[in-house]
Amino acid sequence: MAGPGKNYVLGKGKLYFDLIEPGKTVGIGERYFGNTPELSSAQSQDTLDHIDADQGMNVKDEQVTISNDMTLTFATDNIENANFALWYGGDADKLTVAAAPGVTDPNQIVVKKGLWYQVGVDADTPSGTRSISNVVISKVVPPVPPATDPTLTPITNANNVDVDLVRARIYIEPDAPDLVDGDVLSVTYDQGGITRTIVVSKGKEIRGALRYVADNPVGPNSDHYWPYVKITPNGDFALKGDTWQQMSFTGEVLKKDGTTERLYIDGVAAA
Repeated sequence: MAGPGKNYVLGKGKLYFDLIEPGKTVGIGERYFGNTPELSSAQSQDTLDHIDADQGMNVKDEQVTISNDMTLTFATDNIENANFALWYGGDADKLTVAAAPGVTDPNQIVVKKGLWYQVGVDADTPSGTRSISNVVISKVVPPVPPATDPTLTPITNANNVDVDLVRARIYIEPDAPDLVDGDVLSVTYDQGGITRTIVVSKGKEIRGALRYVADNPVGPNSDHYWPYVKITPNGDFALKGDTWQQMSFTGEVLKKDGTTERLYIDGVAAA
């Protein structure tokens, strides 16, 4: 055990965030951020000096603090939808799609060989649908007078297209034997019943409380609680690389009201 004046600490612990929705004063409940390899707190002060100029040499005879800023920086490698929503200032919404047979995609494909096309794109789901089966791709043949309706000719040669059923994407092979650039294709498929989460970036301000629950392997635990923090993304998020992905954040610690302070520390060992 360390003696007096040797209260050494190796810091470890968990970070929780309690989102405060716009117009509310209390949070929705604390969510564990996941593993946070980094967490730091910093303070900065602006001061105003007074100079006594009544003598030959100007002398500083007073200094007052006019502002005090408290900030946090932290990073998580828990890459999940809730953290994506915080990073992008958006929402993580669940989308439930009912199973439906024989769906015809309202968006026809104008062929350009060597390109991919997403199925199920609409105003509500710009990223398209997922989980399809029994895909039928037909060439739309313009009507020959006196006919007024186009003819749909199913494409049966597997060398024309490649279909990703999980992500509902269609690839036109560069050497597709039965297709030429400019051909129009209609797609019909069976929609699987699915529930998926979509994170939508909205540029929202993210505010809430942060709580750090210490679990130090060495030294006493000091839990930190910041009642009101504005969280913003910090730096880049590497979608590709040779290291574990991390999301880094900056927290601007704000005064919540006239009585609540900006930081509370519990569990500090007695001197």
